[in-house]
Amino acid sequence: MATTEPRADDVRWDLSDLCADAAEARAGWAALVERSADFAARYRGKIASLDAPGMRAVLDESDELAQELSRLQVYTFLRLSMDATDVEANDLTTIGRDRGADIENDLLFLGLEWIALDDAPAEALLASEELAPYAHKLRVEREEKPYVLSEPEEQALNARGPVVSSWQSLHDRQVSTLEVPFDSGDGVRPHTVSELLSCLHRSDRDVRLGAVDALFAGLAPRADVLASCYDALVGDRLTVDRLRGFGNPMQPTNMDNELDDETVEAMLTATEESYGIGRKWFEAKARLLGLDRLALADQYAPLGEARAFSWPEAVEVVDTSFGRFAPRLAEIFRACLDAGHVDALPHSGKAPSAYCTAVSKQILPYVLMNYTDRLRDVSTLAHEFGHATHNVLALEQQTWRSHRCGIPMAEVPSTFAQSLTDDYLLENETDLGTRASLAADRVESAFASIYRQTVLARFEQRAYGVRGEGLSLGVERLSELWIEENTRYYGDSLALPEGYAIGWSYIPHFIHVRFYTYAYAFAQLVALLLYRRYREDPEAFVPKYLAMLSAGGSASPADLVAPFGLDLRSTDTWREAFAELDAMRVEAETLSAA
Repeated sequence: MATTEPRADDVRWDLSDLCADAAEARAGWAALVERSADFAARYRGKIASLDAPGMRAVLDESDELAQELSRLQVYTFLRLSMDATDVEANDLTTIGRDRGADIENDLLFLGLEWIALDDAPAEALLASEELAPYAHKLRVEREEKPYVLSEPEEQALNARGPVVSSWQSLHDRQVSTLEVPFDSGDGVRPHTVSELLSCLHRSDRDVRLGAVDALFAGLAPRADVLASCYDALVGDRLTVDRLRGFGNPMQPTNMDNELDDETVEAMLTATEESYGIGRKWFEAKARLLGLDRLALADQYAPLGEARAFSWPEAVEVVDTSFGRFAPRLAEIFRACLDAGHVDALPHSGKAPSAYCTAVSKQILPYVLMNYTDRLRDVSTLAHEFGHATHNVLALEQQTWRSHRCGIPMAEVPSTFAQSLTDDYLLENETDLGTRASLAADRVESAFASIYRQTVLARFEQRAYGVRGEGLSLGVERLSELWIEENTRYYGDSLALPEGYAIGWSYIPHFIHVRFYTYAYAFAQLVALLLYRRYREDPEAFVPKYLAMLSAGGSASPADLVAPFGLDLRSTDTWREAFAELDAMRVEAETLSAA
């Protein structure tokens, strides 16, 4: 353990592992366009004639091109994440959109020709030793055959990319540049969306209530633009769905996640049926806070005054909690920090929230934080490095194409990593207020991941349904749907303020990946069950868990969790998960009342 650590405001990304500067990025885009065109010229129309070694060579070269594309896209994306108003970053984004669309069009033929291959020769190739590292993903691609169009049609759809990305960037810029004057305890100053949301975890109720009002008052003037972005994106997606022949708006996401529609619907329905667990907690929390009824601003109010956690302390907590579970996870965590692949502090223009992005087999992942010295930020740091460790271990063992898994499974390691850190803190923290706050925050994080994300998924379903009927998604209509779905969850246990009607407006998942949100519910439920297995037999669990991380996306979710005795199609699996969640609620009530 290092004896000294940098302050959070010293922790900034070093992007030199990606590109030295914008000039190098522009040159990289130009070179990749040429390489992709050359690849297409050599192999277009020839996939059906390749033997196993020839197909392996094509896939390996395709993987190299995909990793170079990832490097350039990540550099461009991170530059914009640091400052949405930076002219050079926006210019790079424009170049990336245009060149990226050209490159993807050049490479489209590979997937289309593979899917078009007759079943018998395709199965012969898949049975070969040469294609074993790619076999699972290649099989999954062939399941898309009924929904794939001709190459010219696919290229035409691909050409929409820059326009679609522009709507997404407009939404992101509206949210990331929002600054609302607010006094959170140190005088009135501009607050970003991330800073205002962080205030909802403060012990001072006036600060919480004020932050809610300030957030939605700040968003209100931009709501029309934010709604227009969403309306345009949903309309575009539905048009493409009709062209492809998808049966419902969730089907493309479910296929990407390798989860059938029935499994997802069963999980969402089971979640809705257990909304009462959340309401019991809200009613208990109101009593603990001495309130007749919780307001929205009280939902994440600490039960106990949690102390501040400096950036160096957060680093130590995550490092130690990872290390005692599996030293390799701590090694990856430290390597990313030492490489300058973490950006810690919020500032104007910086993207809100937090994320982790993989780059390539040669370059470690990059992590964005908006660290504000709160207890919850420590858990967020662990969450993002759950992603990072998963990415690194998978890329050590898998091809680029096969390391990626669907969002639900991708969120399992990050959620599990939070549990590792939370357990470590509960075992070692001596401050009673912090322990009480952590116990409550732990169950509330689970509720947010399971229940809130289900609310978001149902909201999306209804929004797509309305747009599919030819109606526009304006502020008033979106707000009505939003309040209705939230009320189904909260019931009478929590009061929703009038401003919360535009609570949909700043959520990036709706904009970038439709139906992303149910992945969090899936991941939290599966992570609860995995952690239960870990507690029961740590020695047997850890090797199996690391093997699951290393497998990446080389197997289906059902096959990845089968070694732990989990059957995703069984209702008993979800019942066990909700029993575990309810036990967590009871434990949190006990610890919070102590």
